[in-house]
Amino acid sequence: MSILSLSIRCLVRKKAKTILLLSIVFVTSCLIYAGWACKSANVQTQTEGKQALGASFRMEENEADRHDRTAEAIEKLGGRNGSVDGSHIEQLESGDWMIWHDNSFETLQMEDIETLAGQEGIAEYNITTANIVVSPVNFTRIEDPDVDQHSDLLGVSLRGNMDMRLDFDVWNGNIEVNEGRMITPEDKDVCVISRELAELNGLTVGDKLELSRCISSGDTSRERSVCEPDYIGKPETNSRKDRETSKVYRAEIVGIYDTVHKITPIMYGDSYRSENIIMTDLRFPEKPQGCEGDPLYQYATFWVENVDEYDTVKEQIKKADINWKRYDFIDNTGMSDTMAENFGDLDEMSSIILILVAVSGVVIIFLVFLFWQKGRVHEIGIFLAIGKSKAAIIAQMMLEGILIGCISFMLATICAPALSKSVADYLVGYQVKQQEEQRKADEGMTGGAGVVEYETKVMGVETKVTGKVILLSAGSILGVIFVAVSSSCMFVVIQKPKEILSKMS
Repeated sequence: MSILSLSIRCLVRKKAKTILLLSIVFVTSCLIYAGWACKSANVQTQTEGKQALGASFRMEENEADRHDRTAEAIEKLGGRNGSVDGSHIEQLESGDWMIWHDNSFETLQMEDIETLAGQEGIAEYNITTANIVVSPVNFTRIEDPDVDQHSDLLGVSLRGNMDMRLDFDVWNGNIEVNEGRMITPEDKDVCVISRELAELNGLTVGDKLELSRCISSGDTSRERSVCEPDYIGKPETNSRKDRETSKVYRAEIVGIYDTVHKITPIMYGDSYRSENIIMTDLRFPEKPQGCEGDPLYQYATFWVENVDEYDTVKEQIKKADINWKRYDFIDNTGMSDTMAENFGDLDEMSSIILILVAVSGVVIIFLVFLFWQKGRVHEIGIFLAIGKSKAAIIAQMMLEGILIGCISFMLATICAPALSKSVADYLVGYQVKQQEEQRKADEGMTGGAGVVEYETKVMGVETKVTGKVILLSAGSILGVIFVAVSSSCMFVVIQKPKEILSKMS
């Protein structure tokens, strides 16, 4: 009788033990499947207020990569005060640590923007700076008289665009320039202000606004990155004396906009209210910020020339040679295909699952097979008595394990898609919770200066059981079975035939 026939007869005869082993291998197979599927999962996110417009794509900073680069900077400094790679770390007198970043750390890289803009199928593009708070000099901002301004920066917000016509609030129809004109890529030191700000100060097209640096302490937010560390750690000040001694920059008013739909402020305080938003040319905000020559580009938006080729252009852009890990790439639905390795530690967590499942699977299957073999002393003794070699007996046991593994693997393949989706959803949900707790902890450490501008929500997690995942899972399961059965077969190997036969009595 062949080894295969003997293996099948053994499995059928010992139904209870076979079902137990089959269940264990099935669960192990499902979890291994889920681990490999999660490693290649796509996490789809939507960021409130950041939906791209029309047939367009938007590039912005990836929050997980930003966190990783911060951690790398902390590790490089080794618990010391200092600066590295655009990150600055300082221990306060209280013992708490303060971390902030300059513009070079936060900004989108111009060379990467231009690489994407040069891709075939892109008709035009726009670059938008972060909202920078600066101090008004020769005009008065709009304030709510019933609000305590003690914690406010007492400034106005500057938002620079390469082409104001393509600004998201203009494109969305939130604001309209009904007096003067919009800002073009050729403009320099110009601005467009709100109707409310113009009427409050009696300003008209052709007048010049004077703006200076708004000094604040421990300012680490993406909207207000500080690029001169000398100011960091000083008590927060924004007195008239500070403003008078700061260098003043002038911007000519070329247009006045009317608000059609109210713009939701990006942060709390009158400095960020929509009436105090001043649109400027792309490079002006860095001047009164005190960071001339060190811009802070927050968004880059790319418009597709032919809407019918939207998906084709999107796939082509993703092949561009830039540092994709640094960015999120959002399409016009507001959905971002952020690969698992860019969504924090999802890839790492999946690897941990695989290792834990593999190790525990080996141990459990080893114990089951060991228990099984100790109950098969008579069977092994008979095989030896009729002249069957140890190698043949071990080969039969190995084949029994492989048969059970094949059946479990086929059953697991049916369950894999649903289980992988559930595991990935759980891991992403857990990570989102951890990131939210980390964000709150960072806010407490930096006095709220590191608040993220918009809330990013996970809209879905996509897992695919591809041919590669199937092959990797099959190899992993066979590996687990091989190690477990081989280890348990030491019971047969280390004993002499005479010892085994003596146990039959």
